[in-house]
Amino acid sequence: MSADFSSPRGVALVLIVAGALVMVAATVALLVTHEPLVRFVVAAGGAVQILGWLLHLRPRPRPTVVWEIGPDDGDADEWMGERFIWEPGDRDEHGRTGR
Repeated sequence: MSADFSSPRGVALVLIVAGALVMVAATVALLVTHEPLVRFVVAAGGAVQILGWLLHLRPRPRPTVVWEIGPDDGDADEWMGERFIWEPGDRDEHGRTGR
């Protein structure tokens, strides 16, 4: 298993942050009220946070698509991987006409 060391995103991030917030709030409530049942809320927040981290670290399939740009036949320009077809009368950002 290869771990992804990027930052958590999406549902994983929501679970991690929500679990941490529940744990902090329940810890404050435990210190204020001394209610023994609040300890279970702290543990539940920890479980939600662990679930988020496990979801983030799950193995994902590698992308199989390879982007290839075909040969330039002279009527297309490329910018950031996108192809723009020049039509007669088109103007670029400087007001110059197309090819």
